[in-house]
Amino acid sequence: MMIVTTTDYVVACIVPFMSDFNNSDAAIMKDILLRNTDNILCWLKEYDILVADRGFRDSIGVMKVFGLEATIPSFLDDRRQCSAEEANESRCIRKIRWVVEAANRCLKQFKYFANTLQNSSLVYLESDMSIACALINHYQPPMTRSKLEDEEIDVQIMQLRQQKNKIQLLLEENNLIRLFSLWEIINLTGIIDGFPIMTQDGLEDLTFGVLQLKRTRSYVEERCSTTNLTSDVAYSVHPYIELLIIQHFTDQAILGWWCDCFTGARFLGSCSHIASAI
Repeated sequence: MMIVTTTDYVVACIVPFMSDFNNSDAAIMKDILLRNTDNILCWLKEYDILVADRGFRDSIGVMKVFGLEATIPSFLDDRRQCSAEEANESRCIRKIRWVVEAANRCLKQFKYFANTLQNSSLVYLESDMSIACALINHYQPPMTRSKLEDEEIDVQIMQLRQQKNKIQLLLEENNLIRLFSLWEIINLTGIIDGFPIMTQDGLEDLTFGVLQLKRTRSYVEERCSTTNLTSDVAYSVHPYIELLIIQHFTDQAILGWWCDCFTGARFLGSCSHIASAI
């Protein structure tokens, strides 16, 4: 397990753990904190915020005992969709937590860790990974650098973080979010002519990142009969996936959207389905 700061500095690399049901992410985190492995509690201070994924949910209680704050993406909990506020919050968490995945990618640049390790090497694994992480900390250039537009993006994120999805509110007020709602098929010819032409930068602003845009092409190709997307194509949703995409736009900009997927209510960056429709 790697513990990484938001500035991509690897604080600790604690391995190995047996890959069985007793060693979930939460169980490993509990063990690290309770045993103070690698003196990790000397690095962590009271009220520090730990950003983790959903697998650490069962260790949040132990984190709080040590005075630490923890934040993880929201759970559906038998619901069909997260609320707009929860989906926005989860999006913020993922935008912070990407440094962990980036640190893992840097580690696998070493050929030794990119391949399957022999069991005989496990006894040296922790020291080998610690050396590799030390080399990354010392010699690896920063994964990202501050830019002039970062402050503007931060302000925009904080403004949108608690914003409700107006299209979702409209659908709920009219009781249209139902399994058996009847929707009228309309002619798209006049609508498409008034749809705004988006630039690459405009799309990235809409999704607040490139991940959704990277998923978009493969998602559309999967549901079209061709990989040539430069002309008109028949775009349809898979028969056993109930997906409803609604967009509000003018000829200058896209003003709002709502999707039936579990993160489709968020307004802080669209989901991949919305991006693919655009």
